[in-house]
Amino acid sequence: MLIRFTVENYLSFKELVEFNLIASEERQQNHHILKGETPEDIDLLKTSILYGANASGKSNLIKAMAFARNLIVKGIGKNRAINVKHFKLDSACACKPSRFEFEFRCQGKQYAYGFSVDRTKVHEEWLFEMGHDLELPIFERVGSMVSFNFEHALFQNISEEEKQGIGYEARGTKDNMLFLNNCHERNIRPFHFLYQWFSEVLIIVFTTSKHQALTSLAKLNIEFFNRVIEFFNFGINRIKVDDIDFEHSNEISHAMKEEIRADFPYGQGNTQFVSIASCNYLIEETASGTLKASKLTTIRKDAAGNEVTFEISEESEGTQRLLDFIPMLIGLSKDKVFVIDEIERSLHPLLIRKLFELILKHDLYKPAVSQLIASTHEVNLLDIKNLFRKDEIWFMEKKQSGESQIYSLANAHVDDIVDGYMKGRFGAIPFIRDIKDLGW
Repeated sequence: MLIRFTVENYLSFKELVEFNLIASEERQQNHHILKGETPEDIDLLKTSILYGANASGKSNLIKAMAFARNLIVKGIGKNRAINVKHFKLDSACACKPSRFEFEFRCQGKQYAYGFSVDRTKVHEEWLFEMGHDLELPIFERVGSMVSFNFEHALFQNISEEEKQGIGYEARGTKDNMLFLNNCHERNIRPFHFLYQWFSEVLIIVFTTSKHQALTSLAKLNIEFFNRVIEFFNFGINRIKVDDIDFEHSNEISHAMKEEIRADFPYGQGNTQFVSIASCNYLIEETASGTLKASKLTTIRKDAAGNEVTFEISEESEGTQRLLDFIPMLIGLSKDKVFVIDEIERSLHPLLIRKLFELILKHDLYKPAVSQLIASTHEVNLLDIKNLFRKDEIWFMEKKQSGESQIYSLANAHVDDIVDGYMKGRFGAIPFIRDIKDLGW
Protein backbone atom coordinates (compact mmCIF):
# COMPACT_ATOMS: atom_id res chain seq x y z
CA MET A 1 0.00 0.00 0.00
CA LEU A 2 1.18 3.50 -0.78
CA ILE A 3 1.58 5.80 2.22
CA ARG A 4 3.21 8.86 0.70
CA PHE A 5 4.90 10.09 -2.48
CA THR A 6 7.15 13.15 -2.63
CA VAL A 7 8.79 14.82 -5.61
CA GLU A 8 11.05 17.83 -6.07
CA ASN A 9 12.47 19.60 -9.14
CA TYR A 10 10.60 17.57 -11.74
CA LEU A 11 8.27 18.93 -14.45
CA SER A 12 6.06 21.56 -12.74
CA PHE A 13 7.26 20.75 -9.21
CA LYS A 14 10.06 23.05 -8.10
CA GLU A 15 9.95 22.70 -4.32
CA LEU A 16 9.28 19.44 -2.51
CA VAL A 17 5.58 18.49 -2.66
CA GLU A 18 3.86 15.64 -0.85
CA PHE A 19 0.85 13.51 -1.71
CA ASN A 20 -0.28 10.96 0.87
CA LEU A 21 -3.01 8.46 1.73
CA ILE A 22 -2.76 8.82 5.50
CA ALA A 23 -6.17 8.76 7.20
CA SER A 24 -7.06 11.79 9.29
CA GLU A 25 -9.09 11.65 12.51
CA GLU A 26 -12.29 12.14 10.52
CA ARG A 27 -14.92 9.59 11.58
CA GLN A 28 -17.01 9.51 8.41
CA GLN A 29 -16.79 6.45 6.10
CA ASN A 30 -14.55 4.47 8.44
CA HIS A 31 -14.79 1.45 6.15
CA HIS A 32 -12.52 3.36 3.74
CA ILE A 33 -9.64 3.04 6.21
CA LEU A 34 -7.04 0.29 5.99
CA LYS A 35 -6.22 -0.18 9.65
CA GLY A 36 -2.67 -0.85 10.78
CA GLU A 37 -1.99 -4.13 12.57
CA THR A 38 0.75 -2.92 14.93
CA PRO A 39 1.35 0.31 16.94
CA GLU A 40 3.94 1.35 14.35
CA ASP A 41 1.52 0.99 11.43
CA ILE A 42 -0.13 4.05 9.93
CA ASP A 43 -3.87 3.99 9.12
CA LEU A 44 -4.26 4.41 5.36
CA LEU A 45 -7.03 5.23 2.87
CA LYS A 46 -8.39 2.97 0.15
CA THR A 47 -8.99 5.70 -2.40
CA SER A 48 -7.96 9.22 -3.29
CA ILE A 49 -9.09 11.60 -6.05
CA LEU A 50 -7.15 14.58 -7.35
CA TYR A 51 -8.76 17.70 -8.86
CA GLY A 52 -7.31 20.72 -10.60
CA ALA A 53 -7.54 22.94 -13.64
CA ASN A 54 -6.01 21.91 -16.95
CA ALA A 55 -2.22 22.27 -16.82
CA SER A 56 -2.30 22.52 -13.01
CA GLY A 57 0.02 19.53 -12.62
CA LYS A 58 -2.29 16.57 -11.93
CA SER A 59 -0.85 14.48 -14.75
CA ASN A 60 2.66 15.66 -13.85
CA LEU A 61 2.32 14.12 -10.39
CA ILE A 62 1.40 10.79 -11.98
CA LYS A 63 4.19 11.19 -14.56
CA ALA A 64 6.63 11.73 -11.69
CA MET A 65 5.49 8.46 -10.10
CA ALA A 66 5.79 6.69 -13.46
CA PHE A 67 9.27 8.08 -14.13
CA ALA A 68 10.52 6.92 -10.73
CA ARG A 69 8.86 3.51 -11.08
CA ASN A 70 10.32 2.95 -14.56
CA LEU A 71 13.82 3.87 -13.40
CA ILE A 72 13.47 1.34 -10.57
CA VAL A 73 11.91 -1.46 -12.64
CA LYS A 74 13.45 -1.03 -16.09
CA GLY A 75 16.68 0.76 -15.26
CA ILE A 76 18.66 2.40 -18.01
CA GLY A 77 21.15 1.27 -20.62
CA LYS A 78 24.91 1.53 -20.16
CA ASN A 79 26.28 5.03 -20.85
CA ARG A 80 22.79 6.39 -21.53
CA ALA A 81 21.53 9.67 -20.06
CA ILE A 82 18.74 9.60 -17.49
CA ASN A 83 15.73 11.27 -19.10
CA VAL A 84 14.86 13.37 -16.06
CA LYS A 85 12.95 16.61 -16.69
CA HIS A 86 13.87 19.35 -14.24
CA PHE A 87 11.64 22.33 -13.43
CA LYS A 88 12.33 24.67 -16.38
CA LEU A 89 10.99 28.01 -15.12
CA ASP A 90 13.99 28.55 -12.82
CA SER A 91 17.39 28.21 -14.51
CA ALA A 92 19.00 27.23 -11.20
CA CYS A 93 16.99 23.99 -11.18
CA ALA A 94 18.86 22.71 -14.25
CA CYS A 95 21.93 22.24 -12.03
CA LYS A 96 20.10 20.48 -9.20
CA PRO A 97 19.12 16.80 -8.92
CA SER A 98 15.47 15.77 -9.00
CA ARG A 99 14.25 13.93 -5.91
CA PHE A 100 11.66 11.14 -5.61
CA GLU A 101 10.53 9.12 -2.59
CA PHE A 102 7.88 6.46 -1.98
CA GLU A 103 6.70 5.42 1.47
CA PHE A 104 4.77 2.16 1.32
CA ARG A 105 3.65 -0.84 3.33
CA CYS A 106 4.96 -4.19 2.16
CA GLN A 107 4.96 -7.60 3.87
CA GLY A 108 3.65 -6.11 7.10
CA LYS A 109 6.27 -3.35 7.43
CA GLN A 110 6.57 0.23 6.24
CA TYR A 111 9.46 1.46 4.13
CA ALA A 112 10.70 4.71 2.65
CA TYR A 113 12.68 4.30 -0.57
CA GLY A 114 13.91 7.21 -2.62
CA PHE A 115 16.66 8.69 -4.76
CA SER A 116 17.92 11.90 -6.31
CA VAL A 117 19.20 11.98 -9.90
CA ASP A 118 20.26 14.26 -12.69
CA ARG A 119 20.82 13.36 -16.34
CA THR A 120 24.20 11.72 -15.73
CA LYS A 121 24.06 9.93 -12.39
CA VAL A 122 22.33 8.90 -9.19
CA HIS A 123 23.42 11.33 -6.46
CA GLU A 124 21.67 9.67 -3.53
CA GLU A 125 19.59 6.57 -2.82
CA TRP A 126 18.15 5.35 0.46
CA LEU A 127 15.95 2.74 2.12
CA PHE A 128 14.53 3.09 5.64
CA GLU A 129 12.05 1.15 7.73
CA MET A 130 9.42 3.61 8.98
CA GLY A 131 6.73 3.88 11.65
CA HIS A 132 5.04 6.40 13.96
CA ASP A 133 8.22 6.73 16.01
CA LEU A 134 10.59 4.72 13.86
CA GLU A 135 13.13 5.69 11.20
CA LEU A 136 15.60 2.84 10.86
CA PRO A 137 18.18 2.95 8.03
CA ILE A 138 18.69 -0.16 5.88
CA PHE A 139 21.02 1.29 3.26
CA GLU A 140 22.16 4.76 2.23
CA ARG A 141 24.00 5.69 -0.94
CA VAL A 142 25.86 8.93 -1.53
CA GLY A 143 27.53 9.04 -4.93
CA SER A 144 29.34 5.73 -5.41
CA MET A 145 29.45 4.88 -1.68
CA VAL A 146 26.73 2.63 -0.23
CA SER A 147 26.55 1.88 3.50
CA PHE A 148 24.43 -0.92 4.96
CA ASN A 149 22.89 -1.50 8.36
CA PHE A 150 23.48 -5.25 8.47
CA GLU A 151 21.93 -5.35 11.96
CA HIS A 152 18.52 -4.76 10.39
CA ALA A 153 16.09 -7.70 10.36
CA LEU A 154 16.14 -7.67 6.56
CA PHE A 155 19.62 -9.23 6.68
CA GLN A 156 19.11 -11.65 9.59
CA ASN A 157 18.97 -14.85 7.49
CA ILE A 158 21.93 -14.23 5.21
CA SER A 159 25.54 -15.31 5.68
CA GLU A 160 28.63 -13.14 6.04
CA GLU A 161 29.63 -14.22 2.55
CA GLU A 162 26.31 -12.95 1.17
CA LYS A 163 26.75 -9.65 3.01
CA GLN A 164 30.16 -9.25 1.39
CA GLY A 165 28.56 -10.02 -1.98
CA ILE A 166 25.94 -7.32 -1.42
CA GLY A 167 28.68 -4.81 -0.64
CA TYR A 168 30.58 -5.87 -3.75
CA GLU A 169 27.53 -5.46 -5.99
CA ALA A 170 26.77 -2.08 -4.42
CA ARG A 171 30.26 -0.82 -5.25
CA GLY A 172 29.84 -2.10 -8.81
CA THR A 173 26.53 -0.31 -9.43
CA LYS A 174 26.90 2.03 -12.42
CA ASP A 175 26.59 5.78 -11.80
CA ASN A 176 23.39 6.04 -13.85
CA MET A 177 21.81 2.97 -12.24
CA LEU A 178 19.79 2.55 -9.07
CA PHE A 179 21.12 0.01 -6.60
CA LEU A 180 17.61 -1.47 -6.23
CA ASN A 181 17.49 -2.11 -9.98
CA ASN A 182 20.97 -3.65 -9.82
CA CYS A 183 19.76 -5.92 -7.00
CA HIS A 184 17.12 -7.30 -9.34
CA GLU A 185 19.59 -7.88 -12.16
CA ARG A 186 22.07 -9.57 -9.78
CA ASN A 187 19.36 -11.55 -7.95
CA ILE A 188 20.20 -10.15 -4.50
CA ARG A 189 17.54 -11.85 -2.38
CA PRO A 190 16.93 -9.46 0.56
CA PHE A 191 15.65 -6.70 -1.73
CA HIS A 192 13.62 -8.78 -4.17
CA PHE A 193 10.26 -8.17 -2.44
CA LEU A 194 10.84 -4.40 -2.56
CA TYR A 195 11.59 -4.47 -6.28
CA GLN A 196 8.51 -6.66 -6.71
CA TRP A 197 6.32 -4.03 -5.00
CA PHE A 198 7.24 -1.52 -7.70
CA SER A 199 7.08 -3.98 -10.60
CA GLU A 200 3.87 -5.83 -9.67
CA VAL A 201 1.90 -3.92 -7.03
CA LEU A 202 2.22 -0.29 -8.19
CA ILE A 203 0.33 0.02 -11.50
CA ILE A 204 0.08 3.35 -13.32
CA VAL A 205 -2.47 3.92 -16.09
CA PHE A 206 -2.52 6.90 -18.45
CA THR A 207 -5.28 7.85 -20.89
CA THR A 208 -3.35 6.24 -23.74
CA SER A 209 -2.46 3.06 -21.84
CA LYS A 210 -3.67 -0.21 -23.31
CA HIS A 211 -3.63 -3.42 -21.29
CA GLN A 212 -1.51 -5.73 -23.42
CA ALA A 213 -2.47 -8.84 -21.47
CA LEU A 214 -6.22 -8.23 -21.76
CA THR A 215 -6.85 -11.33 -23.89
CA SER A 216 -4.82 -13.52 -21.53
CA LEU A 217 -6.69 -12.22 -18.48
CA ALA A 218 -10.02 -12.68 -20.24
CA LYS A 219 -9.20 -16.35 -20.96
CA LEU A 220 -8.59 -16.90 -17.25
CA ASN A 221 -11.49 -14.74 -15.99
CA ILE A 222 -14.10 -14.80 -18.77
CA GLU A 223 -17.02 -15.12 -16.33
CA PHE A 224 -15.82 -12.08 -14.35
CA PHE A 225 -15.36 -10.07 -17.56
CA ASN A 226 -18.91 -10.83 -18.67
CA ARG A 227 -20.36 -9.96 -15.26
CA VAL A 228 -18.70 -6.54 -15.45
CA ILE A 229 -20.00 -6.02 -19.00
CA GLU A 230 -23.51 -6.94 -17.85
CA PHE A 231 -23.25 -4.74 -14.73
CA PHE A 232 -22.31 -1.60 -16.67
CA ASN A 233 -24.81 -2.41 -19.45
CA PHE A 234 -22.94 -1.31 -22.58
CA GLY A 235 -25.26 -3.17 -24.93
CA ILE A 236 -22.81 -6.04 -25.34
CA ASN A 237 -24.27 -9.50 -24.81
CA ARG A 238 -20.93 -11.03 -23.94
CA ILE A 239 -17.27 -11.08 -24.77
CA LYS A 240 -15.30 -14.11 -25.84
CA VAL A 241 -11.82 -15.19 -26.81
CA ASP A 242 -11.57 -16.35 -30.44
CA ASP A 243 -8.87 -18.84 -31.42
CA ILE A 244 -7.07 -17.97 -34.64
CA ASP A 245 -5.43 -20.51 -36.95
CA PHE A 246 -1.95 -19.00 -36.72
CA GLU A 247 -0.51 -20.97 -39.64
CA HIS A 248 -3.33 -20.47 -42.14
CA SER A 249 -5.19 -17.32 -41.12
CA ASN A 250 -4.87 -14.25 -43.36
CA GLU A 251 -5.39 -11.90 -40.40
CA ILE A 252 -1.67 -12.01 -39.67
CA SER A 253 0.66 -11.45 -42.62
CA HIS A 254 3.35 -13.94 -43.59
CA ALA A 255 6.08 -11.42 -42.75
CA MET A 256 4.62 -10.78 -39.30
CA LYS A 257 4.31 -14.51 -38.64
CA GLU A 258 7.98 -14.97 -39.46
CA GLU A 259 8.90 -12.14 -37.10
CA ILE A 260 6.77 -13.61 -34.31
CA ARG A 261 8.32 -17.07 -34.79
CA ALA A 262 11.83 -15.59 -34.67
CA ASP A 263 11.20 -13.65 -31.44
CA PHE A 264 9.06 -16.15 -29.53
CA PRO A 265 10.67 -17.59 -26.33
CA TYR A 266 10.14 -21.29 -27.10
CA GLY A 267 10.19 -23.84 -24.28
CA GLN A 268 9.79 -21.30 -21.46
CA GLY A 269 6.03 -21.44 -21.01
CA ASN A 270 5.79 -17.75 -21.91
CA THR A 271 3.30 -15.87 -24.05
CA GLN A 272 3.59 -12.86 -26.34
CA PHE A 273 1.19 -10.01 -26.98
CA VAL A 274 1.22 -8.65 -30.51
CA SER A 275 -0.70 -5.62 -31.78
CA ILE A 276 -1.56 -5.70 -35.51
CA ALA A 277 -3.86 -3.14 -37.16
CA SER A 278 -5.50 -2.10 -33.85
CA CYS A 279 -6.10 -5.72 -32.86
CA ASN A 280 -4.22 -7.37 -29.98
CA TYR A 281 -3.30 -11.03 -30.33
CA LEU A 282 -2.19 -13.45 -27.66
CA ILE A 283 0.52 -15.80 -29.00
CA GLU A 284 1.11 -19.10 -27.16
CA GLU A 285 3.12 -22.26 -27.73
CA THR A 286 1.27 -25.57 -28.24
CA ALA A 287 2.31 -28.93 -26.79
CA SER A 288 3.80 -29.85 -30.19
CA GLY A 289 5.98 -26.72 -30.27
CA THR A 290 3.98 -24.75 -32.86
CA LEU A 291 2.29 -21.43 -32.18
CA LYS A 292 -1.36 -20.56 -31.73
CA ALA A 293 -3.07 -17.17 -31.58
CA SER A 294 -6.22 -15.78 -29.98
CA LYS A 295 -7.95 -12.43 -29.67
CA LEU A 296 -10.73 -10.81 -27.68
CA THR A 297 -14.04 -10.02 -29.43
CA THR A 298 -17.47 -8.75 -28.40
CA ILE A 299 -20.84 -10.30 -29.22
CA ARG A 300 -24.01 -8.30 -29.89
CA LYS A 301 -27.40 -9.38 -31.24
CA ASP A 302 -29.08 -7.97 -34.33
CA ALA A 303 -32.81 -7.22 -34.66
CA ALA A 304 -33.53 -10.87 -35.48
CA GLY A 305 -31.70 -12.11 -32.38
CA ASN A 306 -28.67 -13.40 -34.28
CA GLU A 307 -25.24 -13.05 -32.70
CA VAL A 308 -22.83 -10.68 -34.46
CA THR A 309 -19.11 -10.56 -33.68
CA PHE A 310 -17.26 -7.25 -33.36
CA GLU A 311 -13.56 -6.52 -33.11
CA ILE A 312 -12.55 -4.61 -29.97
CA SER A 313 -11.35 -1.78 -32.23
CA GLU A 314 -14.92 -1.46 -33.59
CA GLU A 315 -16.29 -0.67 -30.16
CA SER A 316 -16.61 2.89 -28.83
CA GLU A 317 -13.77 4.60 -26.96
CA GLY A 318 -15.82 4.31 -23.77
CA THR A 319 -16.32 0.56 -24.18
CA GLN A 320 -12.61 0.04 -24.86
CA ARG A 321 -11.73 2.16 -21.81
CA LEU A 322 -14.07 0.10 -19.64
CA LEU A 323 -12.55 -3.15 -20.91
CA ASP A 324 -9.10 -1.83 -20.00
CA PHE A 325 -10.40 -1.17 -16.47
CA ILE A 326 -11.49 -4.78 -15.90
CA PRO A 327 -7.91 -5.90 -15.03
CA MET A 328 -7.97 -3.11 -12.42
CA LEU A 329 -11.18 -4.53 -10.93
CA ILE A 330 -9.46 -7.92 -10.72
CA GLY A 331 -6.23 -6.44 -9.32
CA LEU A 332 -7.98 -4.39 -6.62
CA SER A 333 -9.23 -7.64 -5.09
CA LYS A 334 -5.62 -8.83 -4.85
CA ASP A 335 -3.76 -6.08 -2.97
CA LYS A 336 -2.63 -3.73 -5.76
CA VAL A 337 -2.14 0.04 -5.96
CA PHE A 338 -3.64 1.59 -9.12
CA VAL A 339 -2.88 5.18 -10.11
CA ILE A 340 -5.07 6.37 -13.01
CA ASP A 341 -4.82 9.63 -14.91
CA GLU A 342 -8.15 11.18 -15.96
CA ILE A 343 -10.23 8.21 -14.88
CA GLU A 344 -13.39 9.74 -16.41
CA ARG A 345 -11.91 9.84 -19.93
CA SER A 346 -14.57 8.63 -22.45
CA LEU A 347 -16.86 7.41 -19.66
CA HIS A 348 -20.20 8.76 -18.39
CA PRO A 349 -20.16 10.49 -14.94
CA LEU A 350 -22.68 7.99 -13.51
CA LEU A 351 -20.54 5.09 -14.66
CA ILE A 352 -17.44 6.51 -12.93
CA ARG A 353 -19.40 7.03 -9.72
CA LYS A 354 -20.70 3.46 -9.91
CA LEU A 355 -17.12 2.26 -10.41
CA PHE A 356 -16.00 3.89 -7.14
CA GLU A 357 -19.09 2.66 -5.29
CA LEU A 358 -18.32 -0.86 -6.47
CA ILE A 359 -14.73 -0.69 -5.20
CA LEU A 360 -15.62 0.94 -1.88
CA LYS A 361 -18.73 -1.05 -1.00
CA HIS A 362 -18.70 -4.48 -2.66
CA ASP A 363 -17.84 -7.47 -0.47
CA LEU A 364 -15.19 -8.59 -3.01
CA TYR A 365 -13.01 -5.60 -2.10
CA LYS A 366 -13.64 -5.27 1.65
CA PRO A 367 -10.89 -7.70 2.75
CA ALA A 368 -8.37 -6.44 0.17
CA VAL A 369 -5.62 -3.99 1.10
CA SER A 370 -5.69 -2.29 -2.29
CA GLN A 371 -5.81 1.36 -3.25
CA LEU A 372 -7.17 3.39 -6.16
CA ILE A 373 -5.76 6.86 -6.83
CA ALA A 374 -7.18 8.86 -9.72
CA SER A 375 -7.04 12.34 -11.20
CA THR A 376 -10.33 13.67 -12.52
CA HIS A 377 -12.38 16.71 -13.54
CA GLU A 378 -15.68 14.99 -12.67
CA VAL A 379 -17.30 17.21 -10.00
CA ASN A 380 -20.14 14.75 -9.39
CA LEU A 381 -17.68 12.62 -7.44
CA LEU A 382 -17.30 15.43 -4.87
CA ASP A 383 -19.79 13.81 -2.52
CA ILE A 384 -18.50 13.79 1.08
CA LYS A 385 -21.79 12.49 2.45
CA ASN A 386 -22.21 9.31 0.43
CA LEU A 387 -19.02 8.56 -1.48
CA PHE A 388 -15.70 9.99 -0.25
CA ARG A 389 -14.10 11.21 2.95
CA LYS A 390 -12.68 14.74 2.93
CA ASP A 391 -9.13 13.42 3.41
CA GLU A 392 -9.51 11.41 0.19
CA ILE A 393 -9.96 14.60 -1.89
CA TRP A 394 -6.91 16.56 -3.08
CA PHE A 395 -6.53 19.70 -5.15
CA MET A 396 -3.71 20.73 -7.48
CA GLU A 397 -3.08 24.37 -8.32
CA LYS A 398 -0.37 26.21 -10.23
CA LYS A 399 1.14 29.36 -8.74
CA GLN A 400 2.07 32.45 -10.75
CA SER A 401 5.66 31.23 -10.75
CA GLY A 402 4.54 28.14 -12.69
CA GLU A 403 5.03 25.77 -9.75
CA SER A 404 2.39 23.19 -8.93
CA GLN A 405 1.21 22.91 -5.34
CA ILE A 406 -1.03 20.22 -3.85
CA TYR A 407 -3.25 20.21 -0.79
CA SER A 408 -5.93 18.05 0.80
CA LEU A 409 -9.49 18.81 1.88
CA ALA A 410 -8.79 17.03 5.19
CA ASN A 411 -9.96 19.01 8.26
CA ALA A 412 -11.66 21.66 6.07
CA HIS A 413 -15.11 22.85 7.15
CA VAL A 414 -17.43 22.64 4.15
CA ASP A 415 -21.11 21.94 3.51
CA ASP A 416 -21.64 22.02 -0.27
CA ILE A 417 -18.28 21.00 -1.68
CA VAL A 418 -19.39 21.03 -5.35
CA ASP A 419 -20.70 24.59 -5.11
CA GLY A 420 -17.61 25.68 -3.18
CA TYR A 421 -15.25 24.08 -5.68
CA MET A 422 -16.97 25.54 -8.74
CA LYS A 423 -16.90 29.01 -7.14
CA GLY A 424 -13.16 28.70 -6.53
CA ARG A 425 -13.30 28.42 -2.74
CA PHE A 426 -10.67 25.67 -2.78
CA GLY A 427 -8.74 27.00 -5.78
CA ALA A 428 -7.66 24.42 -8.37
CA ILE A 429 -10.07 25.70 -11.06
CA PRO A 430 -9.33 27.51 -14.35
CA PHE A 431 -9.58 31.31 -14.47
CA ILE A 432 -10.69 32.32 -17.96
CA ARG A 433 -10.65 35.90 -19.21
CA ASP A 434 -13.75 37.80 -20.35
CA ILE A 435 -14.86 36.79 -23.85
CA LYS A 436 -14.66 40.49 -24.87
CA ASP A 437 -10.88 40.28 -24.44
CA LEU A 438 -10.70 38.10 -27.55
CA GLY A 439 -11.19 41.21 -29.67
CA TRP A 440 -13.43 39.41 -32.17
